[in-house]
Amino acid sequence: MARPKRAVTTAKAAVAKTAEPKTTEVKAAEAKEVKAEEKKVVEEKAAAKTTAKKTTRKPACKVSTCVELNGLSVSVANVEAAVKKAVKASGAEATDIKIYINAAEQAAYYTVDGAGDATNKVDLKTL
Repeated sequence: MARPKRAVTTAKAAVAKTAEPKTTEVKAAEAKEVKAEEKKVVEEKAAAKTTAKKTTRKPACKVSTCVELNGLSVSVANVEAAVKKAVKASGAEATDIKIYINAAEQAAYYTVDGAGDATNKVDLKTL
């Protein structure tokens, strides 16, 4: 009779040995699933932060400057554009343009690469 008990005991031990690797494999699979879920949650939080940052940004401030001269209102951007157009029309290659606005004459004088004379002039009344 002792032998059947031993056989039962060894059979239980065999079942226990085969059951341990399965539970370890199951635990490993569950750990992988948990890690995958945690990674997904972290990614979702990061995406939410990025979206929140994008929506909270304010648009860039636009600035325009106008000069008022004796009843005449002229945009500085328009003056610069007119001077660049005049320089291009004269055929000059410019690397440095300086503009001087004369309120009394309602004109903008300019120099091209440090050289200029009274003919380098843009009438502000035409802008």
